[in-house]
Amino acid sequence: MTALDQLSSSLLARLYQRAGHRRWKGHSNMQIGGVDVLADFHSVFKGGPTSEEDETVLTRCLDALVAADRVRLMARRTSKTFPPGLHLLATAPAPVPTPRKEAPLHPALYRLVKGRRANTERQHVAYTAISRWLHELPYLVAPDLAVPLRERALEIFGKPEYISCFPEPEKCLDQKGFGGPLFQDKAAFFELIRAFPTPPPLLSSHFSHDMRNRHTSLGAGDVLLVVENSATYTSLVRRLRELDGRIGHRIGCVAWGVGKSFKASVASIKDHHLSGAVPGHREFSEIRYFGDLDSSGLDIPLQASARAVELELPPVRPTPVLYRELIRVSVDLPGKESSGPEDARRLVGWLGDSDDFEPVVEALVKGRRWAQEAVGLRHLTTTDDWISDMQ
Repeated sequence: MTALDQLSSSLLARLYQRAGHRRWKGHSNMQIGGVDVLADFHSVFKGGPTSEEDETVLTRCLDALVAADRVRLMARRTSKTFPPGLHLLATAPAPVPTPRKEAPLHPALYRLVKGRRANTERQHVAYTAISRWLHELPYLVAPDLAVPLRERALEIFGKPEYISCFPEPEKCLDQKGFGGPLFQDKAAFFELIRAFPTPPPLLSSHFSHDMRNRHTSLGAGDVLLVVENSATYTSLVRRLRELDGRIGHRIGCVAWGVGKSFKASVASIKDHHLSGAVPGHREFSEIRYFGDLDSSGLDIPLQASARAVELELPPVRPTPVLYRELIRVSVDLPGKESSGPEDARRLVGWLGDSDDFEPVVEALVKGRRWAQEAVGLRHLTTTDDWISDMQ
């Protein structure tokens, strides 16, 4: 081996080492800039007093590597100093992708998607999750009970193995979900998973004194129950109407808080629920709240409560049993924000001083959350304990 061949081999090895640090696997070409090429050359060539100029030696090395089909030089630009950059040529064929092993779909789901176009990776995960849920369906409580879509989505996708694809599992079946062939026949899909969408209730003012025509009014109770999300609002109203006096409680009205809007809309309670404003309806002596267990979900009632007190309304208090059930029956999920330890304790302090809520502090610090849709219609039909602190 000539001195030039040995030097070229040493330079090539150094270039491979640099590419390896960039996680190059040799399956495609790797671009290396001129400055890096020169640095690698100087790491393997130490010229002496009688040596040729570095530029001359480097040019011969690069020409040898080009002739051996190991590199391809990049076009030199007038604004660039010598030497030009280069492309290391691939040394190994690209790996053959391993065919994805498709688990057999549940027959009912297979009939729904049969003949559709090839699905994306997210759709593949969705099919797997739905198929798994359908296989578990006979063993679930109230398997034929249709529930709000977000509650069903959380039930199906709210598992650790699906979170990377669906970080907000309760929302993944919304209109802007992962899309694709699964939704071309929405009616059949909703029937398959026994779910129904819950459009946000139309906000309106009522001018009739007939309490039977008030959509969310349930009676002459003195407790106003405010719910953060529309799906849980729908389930609570439906369940309370099913009870229809069989269990005594003080809930007079259920309101949808419209998320963060409740921090401002709490002021409307003073205008619309004055004592005697509606025959047979008492002034609310309590305002209760149920929402997500995350930083935002706890900040909403805290700020609304401060505003209510300013307006000489009752403070906004939690529904402890519902929050305990939420922690008990569901798993915490990734959230969008985290809280500092002091702020987390301040937020969780609104729930009360029970040790049951101590895990929430740590969850908020880690940016975790519990989605209130976990306490959905299916769970509410199995127990009436959630109403016990509003009796």
